[in-house]
Amino acid sequence: MSIDLMSASDSDKIIAFPFSRVTGVNPTPSVSASPKWELIGPVCGWGGTVLALIAVTTPAGEHLYAGTTAGCFLSTDHGATWEARNFGLTSPYIQTLVASPQFARDHTLFAGTLGSGVMRSTNGGMTWQPIDFWQGPTAVTAITLSTEGSGETIVLAGTATGGIFRSSNGGRTFSSSNFGLGDLGVLAIATSPSFETDDIAFALTSTGLHRSTNGGRAWRVVDRGLETEAVQAISLSPAFGEDGIALLATEDAGIFRSTDRGVSWKAASDGLTNQSINAIWISPSFATDKTVYAGSAGDGLFRSTDAGRTWAAVDGGALNNQAIMAICTDQSAKSVVVGLHQSGIFRSTDSGNAWEPSSTGLIARSMSGVLISPAFGDDHTLFASGIEDGIVKSTDEGETWEPANNGLPGTQILSLAISPDYASDGTILAVLAEGMFRSDDRGASWETSGPEGLEDPRMVAYSRNIVGGVAVIIGSARAMYVSKDGGDTWGDVASPADDDEIVAVSISPNFLQDNTLLVSTYSTTGATRRDRDRAPGARQQFRADTPQSTITVWRSTDGGARWNPVIDQITSARWVTTAFPHDYRGDRETVRNGFFVGVGTLVQRPMWGGRQLWIAERVGKPNSGVLSLTVSPGTVWNRSVYASTTDGIYRSDDEGLTWHGMSEGLHTPTVVSIALAPSFDDDGDAFALTLGGALHRLSHADD
Repeated sequence: MSIDLMSASDSDKIIAFPFSRVTGVNPTPSVSASPKWELIGPVCGWGGTVLALIAVTTPAGEHLYAGTTAGCFLSTDHGATWEARNFGLTSPYIQTLVASPQFARDHTLFAGTLGSGVMRSTNGGMTWQPIDFWQGPTAVTAITLSTEGSGETIVLAGTATGGIFRSSNGGRTFSSSNFGLGDLGVLAIATSPSFETDDIAFALTSTGLHRSTNGGRAWRVVDRGLETEAVQAISLSPAFGEDGIALLATEDAGIFRSTDRGVSWKAASDGLTNQSINAIWISPSFATDKTVYAGSAGDGLFRSTDAGRTWAAVDGGALNNQAIMAICTDQSAKSVVVGLHQSGIFRSTDSGNAWEPSSTGLIARSMSGVLISPAFGDDHTLFASGIEDGIVKSTDEGETWEPANNGLPGTQILSLAISPDYASDGTILAVLAEGMFRSDDRGASWETSGPEGLEDPRMVAYSRNIVGGVAVIIGSARAMYVSKDGGDTWGDVASPADDDEIVAVSISPNFLQDNTLLVSTYSTTGATRRDRDRAPGARQQFRADTPQSTITVWRSTDGGARWNPVIDQITSARWVTTAFPHDYRGDRETVRNGFFVGVGTLVQRPMWGGRQLWIAERVGKPNSGVLSLTVSPGTVWNRSVYASTTDGIYRSDDEGLTWHGMSEGLHTPTVVSIALAPSFDDDGDAFALTLGGALHRLSHADD
């Protein structure tokens, strides 16, 4: 049985990078002056899901690269330690990773991502740029690079829904190459080590194995000897041109072996105790050692020392019950590394006989947010959540963490909110696909909560600083509900756009006084914009003759009875973040009183004085996506706005007019969430959660 990983249709469940691609941009990592963030450590430990592993030869020796659900990582010590290489990636979810055949000279890498197509690096992963070779970003599942007889580098890119794209000029231009392909959902691609002379390539789809003998221009189904169409991975002998050996891994029928260059196949599963094989790797020294490794979907690693004819389980200790997603060795095959589902990397330095965890520096957890207790000065409590590890809690300012999922039906947390009266009521609300859940004992246990009939919930938020009660808003894909008594009773709120998807909800910190709500909707066609006037904060003219995906931010000042659009922005992203100052009042527009909205690469706010005009400023570099916004305590001109972006953290001390980087010390530049201690204005701490789940601390005294 295969591991249930993300598909193209699941892309809204991952931490998406919310900006359109900018071509012609070749950024370099920014170097920020003080203050410097202190790395506390990984919230859920080093590791995470590793989907791709490759080894490359450099003048300095062999290096390893890992493609994970939280970006790219590099090891220069045979997999003992890792460091992030994510600058410029427009999607963190790397499904495939490949190096140029001339990597030692050109330092080129290609990464296939879930939401941003193909990314390319020409400096060994230091920076990345997108490749535009079809209409819009897509999910790229497989890439191969080979040299043809003409000397040109051939790139084959397999996608989740669009089949295979082929480039004959090293990736500068691409064209569709699907003739004969039985299905356009590509799982894997492999090209012959002798591709320059034989032009043989293989493509794996949901309808089985396909073979090409003309360099990937056309394909033919191969089923001779195969007992299943559920193919998952393929590996070719380094001497494929001479020995014709190929090994095929399947989801339900083990491994098949070919000795005639993939024309026919025979079952080769003797010794396998698990017939679901995710990954297969043939040793670079296969001609002499005859060694092959196969990674199963839950029973660890298997090894063959007779060229793939028979298999034996590898006794890897804690590795034994793991789901293995990727395998790689150095040229000698003595150093072996495997990538696991949620558990990082294991390594062997003695040809696979002894194994140890080896994920130090690699952090690829799907953590999406960090929350701070309103009584942090007394209880030192933090909560973090994500879509793999659920909710974790720390009572020592992030030094140690414990799971807090007792009573929850799963660990895929979509949204988490902490009561402003947490010191007395101990209440937290969590949203999962199964519904909303409530804890009144500081996360020790959870029970079902929320309005009746709640379907497909996405987000929940508290009105943070109101006096005389606690208000909550919860949003689903098409509906919203508001409670004015802390979640005991609920009332329906009409959506401002029935046909659009709700992607964010916010509630004024003084909702019981000003009845102000914000909701953000997403339309794939921009149809809503066509039927009304432009919003005051519209950034682009709408073209009635062209469908344009659009984010619209709406505001209501009567509790959701009526809505007015305040921002329209054409974007392919579904991510919107908003932040209210603690003293915001939606019923006092004639004073210096505004809120902040982050969409794509811009932070926007309404001008003061009640005028329907908006100020929009870009944060960071041209392609820096804004992931979250936080406003520090204090009055106008005595507070700061913090933006978490794909390019680090930026601060504005003038209500969003100008921004200054403050990212020194971050483990990786992408920051998904910031939490400020209630005492932050009086030299309290700030906490930043970076992509993958690393927690950092900054004292306001150093800010």
